[in-house]
Amino acid sequence: MQRTRNIALCVAAGAVLSSVSTAVPAVAAPSAPACKNVSLSWAGSGTAKPGGGSDQQETAGVQVKNSGDDTCSLLGAPSVMLTTNGAPETLSQQPGGNSVNLAPGKTAKFTITFLGDSGKNGNEIIRPDQAVVTLPGGTAKTLTWQWGSVTRQEAASHPGNFVSPIT
Repeated sequence: MQRTRNIALCVAAGAVLSSVSTAVPAVAAPSAPACKNVSLSWAGSGTAKPGGGSDQQETAGVQVKNSGDDTCSLLGAPSVMLTTNGAPETLSQQPGGNSVNLAPGKTAKFTITFLGDSGKNGNEIIRPDQAVVTLPGGTAKTLTWQWGSVTRQEAASHPGNFVSPIT
């Protein structure tokens, strides 16, 4: 009797585990390998002006072009660090995004949003000379920063400096 009860409990536990494992959604893998052969450039979109000087939130568009011979995939937001001869500023990444497949020669984009700063407000600022971009998958590229000073936001609870997912 006890053995029959133990077998029944094991069967019931297996049924519960089976139903739980099917209830957990699978994460879809990108349909192509991560992009390695890419070029980056500032896109013509955004509110930022070369030289900066505004004391407001600005946006700068970045274009990612597949310069390889095969289709590649990007998922999520890149990591962006603004660098200077002082301490760098690492921008937060917005969550989400869908897998973007790039055929050879095709482009995708993302947006860098930042708080411009003229230096007159007493904020802690960074005067970046480069934006080091690490794409999902690990490919790192550098762009020359042309948008002026930026208010430091790394320690902010709601940072005004962030990067959108790639679209």
